[in-house]
Amino acid sequence: MRRIPCLRVYQTSVGFGIIVLTMGLLGHHRMSVAAEGVKELGPPVDVSFIARLDGTEQRYVIQKPRDSREDQPYSLLIALHGHGSDRWQFVNDGRGECRAARDAAAQHQMIYVSPDYRARTSWMGPAAEADMLQIIDDLHQQFRIEKVIVSGGSMGGTSAMIFAALHPEVVDGAVSLNGTSNMAEYEGFPKEIAESYGGTKADVPAVYRARSAELFPERLTMPVSFTTGGRDTLVPPDSTLRLAAAMKDRGAPVNLLHRPEGGHDSSYEDSLQAFEYVINKALAVPELTPRITLKEGPVKVVCLGDSVTGVYYHTGGRRAYPEMLEVGLRKILSREDITVINAGISGNTTQDGLNRLDTDVLAHHPQIVTISFGLNDVTRIPLETFRANLELLTKRCRDAGSEVILCTPNSVITTASRPIEKLLTYCDTIRAVGREMNAPVCDQHLSGTKLLRRAPWTWRLTLSDEIHPNMAGHKRMAEELCRTITGKGVSLDQVGPLHPSLPRLASLLKEDRPIKVLAMAPYNELIGNAIKNLKPTAQVEVSGWEPKGKSIAALEAESKALVRNLKPDLVLLAVPRSASAKVDEEFVRNFSWIMNWALSFAHQEWDCIVIHPSVADPDSKGSTDETYRQLVHAQDLGLIDRKPDDRATAAELLSNGIKQAVE
Repeated sequence: MRRIPCLRVYQTSVGFGIIVLTMGLLGHHRMSVAAEGVKELGPPVDVSFIARLDGTEQRYVIQKPRDSREDQPYSLLIALHGHGSDRWQFVNDGRGECRAARDAAAQHQMIYVSPDYRARTSWMGPAAEADMLQIIDDLHQQFRIEKVIVSGGSMGGTSAMIFAALHPEVVDGAVSLNGTSNMAEYEGFPKEIAESYGGTKADVPAVYRARSAELFPERLTMPVSFTTGGRDTLVPPDSTLRLAAAMKDRGAPVNLLHRPEGGHDSSYEDSLQAFEYVINKALAVPELTPRITLKEGPVKVVCLGDSVTGVYYHTGGRRAYPEMLEVGLRKILSREDITVINAGISGNTTQDGLNRLDTDVLAHHPQIVTISFGLNDVTRIPLETFRANLELLTKRCRDAGSEVILCTPNSVITTASRPIEKLLTYCDTIRAVGREMNAPVCDQHLSGTKLLRRAPWTWRLTLSDEIHPNMAGHKRMAEELCRTITGKGVSLDQVGPLHPSLPRLASLLKEDRPIKVLAMAPYNELIGNAIKNLKPTAQVEVSGWEPKGKSIAALEAESKALVRNLKPDLVLLAVPRSASAKVDEEFVRNFSWIMNWALSFAHQEWDCIVIHPSVADPDSKGSTDETYRQLVHAQDLGLIDRKPDDRATAAELLSNGIKQAVE
């Protein structure tokens, strides 16, 4: 692999007498701005959101790389404005710092975000911190975010370091242009900062201390760049120089560009070098020898596992991560001769996997076998037996000529039967077997835990219940397996439900057989005509389900009691906005289980489609409207929704939605 040197960055510090020349080596896909053709960001989009902290409307601007693709993961560069400015400064301003941020994001094909972060005089107070966490979490829901870099100038540079020190688990790199690193000693803008921090230094000293990055160098293990000026009187450089020295002493990847004669600004060249240092280090991917070699000709993969591997209600009952793995591998490799066979069975342990290995796996003569157990073993298979079973599974697959990938189980919500502490010991055993037997490990648990730490709400929306991921979670699991097999990233988030999304209804209409429907009101009065619009001779029997006036918990209980006992051909779920919950977690849990209970246990025996509240009530909006959409998408079910400004009647939308779902 050809190696390309980074831009040379001369680092000079005043007060501790260090002059450092930094030369980095990059992989061929991470080149400096000077080494590649110019790339551009797409048009800015102004985004409003409701802050979870206090319900206020807040804003940020986002720019995606021009010609970005939905099936690709991207890294994120956040640029924080200076004192007295707003979100548009780093989007439109022509000063060197702002241009350098935009150019660096464009050249490295990063998503570029510039938030208001609460106020023109924010200085990363507690409310701004909460908004930043929410923005990052929300962006993880919208995109496959690989790395997060925070940056800014002056107040923004200060705020970037504050946020990095407060949340190192969220940040992969930071760029501070002419900022301070010690709010406890900074004397500028005392009135404005006190308003943002909830009091003066005397009133709330802990808040000021917590926002003094200089005091926490041990947290700053990510790549960091500073620019400072020796004659900067607005934001004096002393604390930043001390922090840079402390980080260097700890061996942290720190890059200081200090200009002794400089003031409160950084040139375009210095700013760009600061960004290049951090981005190149944060986004660098080590060159690895491929652990899996795909042979010429058709590729066959068998995924052996438990209910998380198999096809069950929690992913919509038609596919799971093995089926998504096939989609992902075909996207990455641009090949159609790839087959992935799902050999997951609910309740299975490694012992069950051994018992059915010959018939369910090796009989298919796979090139690759993925092995994913642990969630059931942890409840009934001793750890040493678990290890021995994994070793034997790996040996028998290899003896049959298959390559093996071991998978840790997905991250879960702790329960009495599956405490996370115990599950971690089984994950460690899987990793140990992988090392000892030289088998690749797809660390699904580590990947999920990382997502939980940096985007907890995004992570929560990937779960159907305490231990089973929904299809949103399965797509992420498939992406991890794709990366393990090919070394390349892919996003499967935009892969929609299978077509037709109502296959049983389509089959019954084609065969002219009677159709039994269970429908929430008011659609129990409309679905008969919607089906007869497709086929006037259709025989439709409709059972109504009245959701009005009921809590979402009550509707979950009714879904559990009604659907699987009735075994209809089609279920129409239409949970109204009035079926609300006191907290978001309650809504997610209950709504997920309404869908879970509306499906058969394993492969789908009947159809289910969900109708958004906007269809019946277009003139209102609910706080859970978007979560409603996200959860239906995560369940891999069809959704009948109303587009903005669409004034069609509910009957028309239902009829059109059913027609599209059977075609």
